[in-house]
Amino acid sequence: MISRILGVVFCGIAWALGPEAHGEGEAAEDTADSVEFELREQPVLIRDEKRLRTAIVNIQEVFRSYHKVARAEAEINLERGRIQREQNQEAARLQAFDQVLRELDCSLQELDHSDPRRLDLEREKGIRFHERERWKSQRAVDLKARHADLNRRMAARMKVLLEEIHDLVREEAELMGFDLVFDVEGTGTSQVPFLLFARDSHEITPRIIRKLAESAPQDSKR
Repeated sequence: MISRILGVVFCGIAWALGPEAHGEGEAAEDTADSVEFELREQPVLIRDEKRLRTAIVNIQEVFRSYHKVARAEAEINLERGRIQREQNQEAARLQAFDQVLRELDCSLQELDHSDPRRLDLEREKGIRFHERERWKSQRAVDLKARHADLNRRMAARMKVLLEEIHDLVREEAELMGFDLVFDVEGTGTSQVPFLLFARDSHEITPRIIRKLAESAPQDSKR
């Protein structure tokens, strides 16, 4: 079959080149050999094409199961609880300010407008009121700053833990010979998942979770 194809190709080449081709037998022979080589090699190249090996992982599931994440969240919640307790104490102090103002109001109501003590009480009430407002405003600013600082520290800490997970996924993917790993929960700016379908992909989420669990302290495994 191949020799027949080569004959047709050779005749076509000779016809296209015209009379000059008939005088150059060796060149025509080289051309035929080249065509035959390409025909023989093409199936081999197709068979040797490497198929990409893909895997999928649920990063959110891995992240939620990571023991370091649980510990970090517990520590952050303790810090938030301490801030909340201090906020409750400050609320009690605010109530004390309000109580003083109420008592001054009652004293003013008991005095006649011509009473000379009234001016001193009104001045004291004004001072107490402005003191209360300054304290309340400053505490609100401080509280907002503390929560913002805690959120920044929490985000930085979670980012480090997420990088640890990504590093482990890369190591395991290389070890298992995967070319691509897709996060099944990953979404773009439009909140549409990056991966909608993956044929013959291997699920490595359980393997990553087991590897992370192996690094947990012994007391937390009990």
